[in-house]
Amino acid sequence: MESKKTIREPQQIRSIQTKEKILNAAYKLFCEKGFYKTTTNEIARVAEISIGSLYVYFRDKDTILLELLDRYNESFMIVHEDLDLNMKSYTHDLKLWLQQFIKDMIKIHMRSRELNQELMILCHTIPEVAAVMEKQQEKVQNITLDHLVCFKDMFRVKDLEAASIVAKNLISSTVDQVVFYENKIDDERIINAGVDAVYQYLIG
Repeated sequence: MESKKTIREPQQIRSIQTKEKILNAAYKLFCEKGFYKTTTNEIARVAEISIGSLYVYFRDKDTILLELLDRYNESFMIVHEDLDLNMKSYTHDLKLWLQQFIKDMIKIHMRSRELNQELMILCHTIPEVAAVMEKQQEKVQNITLDHLVCFKDMFRVKDLEAASIVAKNLISSTVDQVVFYENKIDDERIINAGVDAVYQYLIG
């Protein structure tokens, strides 16, 4: 898969709008049909442009996916940057931080639920997708570790780096349960149970 995303970076408003139409159409089709079952002709048709116009901005379907991946990753990082900025609100309340962290993770995954499911499949066949998903997981773990340091005097666990991996996995499981599964009980109860599980693991 080519690393360069676009052939031409649009400058004029109309060109920017055309590129956005292509990306929006591709996003819709990738979510509905899957990446491999979508063609550039279909993307052009849904975007209501000619196939020639599509190739002005993107070499192929792969480069469209890479552009969407960049945007997906950007939106993912923004949520965590916001949580970093608000860290002072949580320094004395581990449960409140855990709850907000899990809810923020759910929010970003819900916004791109179908794409996220498709990316999990593509991880096994496209290295660039796997790299983006791995980067996200690394970011989550680093954020978890950075924030756990703020609460370290409360913990019974001493190896914070190892604890951040376990905590991240518990958090991810809670998020996945809410986002990707049909639950017979209220989501809030699942979130609270996830918070309690991480809290009990760390505090004892």
